[in-house]
Amino acid sequence: MFKKYSTLELTFIMLMAACGVALKPIIGPMAKILGSALLLPSGALAGAIYMLWPMLALLVVGRTGAAVLVGLLEGLIVMVTGLYGSHGFLSIITYVLPCIVMDYTFILIGRYTYPKLFFFPTAFANLTGAIMVGWWIKRLPMTPFLISLIPSFLIGGTGGLLAALLYKKLISRFPQFNHREVC
Repeated sequence: MFKKYSTLELTFIMLMAACGVALKPIIGPMAKILGSALLLPSGALAGAIYMLWPMLALLVVGRTGAAVLVGLLEGLIVMVTGLYGSHGFLSIITYVLPCIVMDYTFILIGRYTYPKLFFFPTAFANLTGAIMVGWWIKRLPMTPFLISLIPSFLIGGTGGLLAALLYKKLISRFPQFNHREVC
């Protein structure tokens, strides 16, 4: 994690953070409408898109810590600008902690290049985010909180599968981003 990042890698990390922040005002209201109809937290439903960007940065850069940098940048941008989904200073924690979980889960499966395994880093990251927001911030009652964790895990994991698909398309066009061979 402490190795130097190249300018191209840092640019890609910043681009992924910008995409994550830019799409929140678009995805968030749609997830709130759907979430209120299904009685689920909106962040759990939008987790596939929210977790896509740090996972894509992790795949492209190929180093532990890339997802954490995306989360840190997103948290700082949201906190400083007061954009959509800001929880004040807690924004940094709610953005970084799921990315830490994503990085560590990726370490566990990192030596495997089977793309279906990329489901798990984003699934556990979205689950972590749902626990933080549902338990610490929104203080949901226990039953709805526990019920929301299942779709949070499943929907968050689809972000990893989407990231694997985007990574395959990206490296077909830009081979310089190919750090691993994804089946």
